Amino acid sequence: MKRIHAICLVKNEGDIVAQTLHYASSFCHKIYVFDTGSNDDSWQQVKKSASDVVIPFRHEDVPFYDGLRAQVFNAIRSDLAVGDWLYILDADEFLAEDPHKGIRIAEAEGAQQINTAQYNFHFTDADWEQYRQGLDSRDYPISQRRRYYCFTNMEQRLFRIDSDLTWPDCINAENPHGFMAPQGSRKLKKCSYKIPNCHYQYRDPEQIQLRLQTRRAARETNRHNFVHYQSLDTDMNWQRYIAPSQKLNYYNNDGVFRIRLEERISLFKQFFGTRDFFRFDFLVR
Repeated sequence: MKRIHAICLVKNEGDIVAQTLHYASSFCHKIYVFDTGSNDDSWQQVKKSASDVVIPFRHEDVPFYDGLRAQVFNAIRSDLAVGDWLYILDADEFLAEDPHKGIRIAEAEGAQQINTAQYNFHFTDADWEQYRQGLDSRDYPISQRRRYYCFTNMEQRLFRIDSDLTWPDCINAENPHGFMAPQGSRKLKKCSYKIPNCHYQYRDPEQIQLRLQTRRAARETNRHNFVHYQSLDTDMNWQRYIAPSQKLNYYNNDGVFRIRLEERISLFKQFFGTRDFFRFDFLVR
């Protein structure tokens, strides 16, 4: 079985990070967690989750940028063997299947990178009604609480460790974000298979409001952070993130996801001609 080393950045995800780490521990060899200055109990939850697999790597209040993951990578680089895999784990995401299936396909194709198909789960009008009636509780797994989703994009998540694989953590005028993915002396070949990934970014009113505050603070330190949250610079109303359930898909926790035709058309129109269009390569097959 191939070893998978995960890097997880966390900030203000105390209601879900323990679930995330427990789930990922079932297929990861090590998970290194870097808390970048949470104001909630995230770091306490990480320390409670500590094990031979889950490593509380660092707790430091630092401005977010993608190069922080590279700092962790470079610190653990000597522990990664050629043929191992690096997994970029977000604190609110759950792969919908064991990634070793994708790894087997990638290795058969000679690929060094595996992307995920991102399915974003939303707090909907139906969930809001349940919440108002006192029927929603964080005591239940997030997979039971939030069921309505839509496909959003592809993300870079797994990378095969090779001897020439490096990940610079520099940030400068030419590279204001930090490197999004490890870069080697050659372009990484992407696997044809995409692993489905459940992203629970909107979970309940308190969490959504804290998420918005956290994202706006990150944008104040670097305007290139979370560019898709630019509207937070002026509007912090969490209720505009309540999604209409009738426009979303319902997930039965069975590994089967839908991408409706109208979703494909909308994404095609939105990203056609942009540099991000390659992330939706399934649209042009």
